[in-house]
Amino acid sequence: MTRRVAIFGLLASPGLVSAAPLFDPSSGLGMFSPASLNSRGDGGRLLNLYSDPEPDLAPQTRLTQKRGPSFKNLRPLKIALQNANTNETMRLELSSQSKLSDAQVSQLNHFLRDWRQNEIKAIDGAVLEDLLEICEVFAPRGSGALKLRITSGYRSKATNDMLRRKSANVARRSLHMQGRAIDFSFPDVPISKTSRTAKKLCSGGVGTYRTFLHIDSGPRRSWGA
Repeated sequence: MTRRVAIFGLLASPGLVSAAPLFDPSSGLGMFSPASLNSRGDGGRLLNLYSDPEPDLAPQTRLTQKRGPSFKNLRPLKIALQNANTNETMRLELSSQSKLSDAQVSQLNHFLRDWRQNEIKAIDGAVLEDLLEICEVFAPRGSGALKLRITSGYRSKATNDMLRRKSANVARRSLHMQGRAIDFSFPDVPISKTSRTAKKLCSGGVGTYRTFLHIDSGPRRSWGA
């Protein structure tokens, strides 16, 4: 029995609760607009997304070559993606034992683009595979789709520099800048549960934040609060 199959069997269970909403202090768009914040009923309380920073890798760190995703799901998979910054949505559906098509990979690269600069960079297939494997664990059976909220995908140097000016807790050499990292959450799954699953499945880094999870295709490591 593979690690993925074992985790799928153990963790695909009911009893999930909603995760906390997100706030990006640099955007002011989509679900993070003032109107949206007021409608949450939280009194406009803001969260610091960079309180648990992605650790900078040493400059000499050697990374594996980026590649296309080869993920093949064990059962039919439906995912409803939402960009937490812009409210853009995307529907991803895979039949049993199928792989992502070129069109689906292209759609994901666009969805995970640097929305501030409207700049696209191919996302490493290794981190896409890890994300989809995690999704497969928590996806509901039947016709329902798993809700997946994306906080950050590719991040251009211009955007990363801007975020660093706003906070000292942003990695200078963030793997987001290479299209090797994705920040996400499942609105219907606790972050702690997602984190435990990611640490068992992911081949790279896993950062556990208060309202989202960071995964990347760098060296295997973990950090967080």
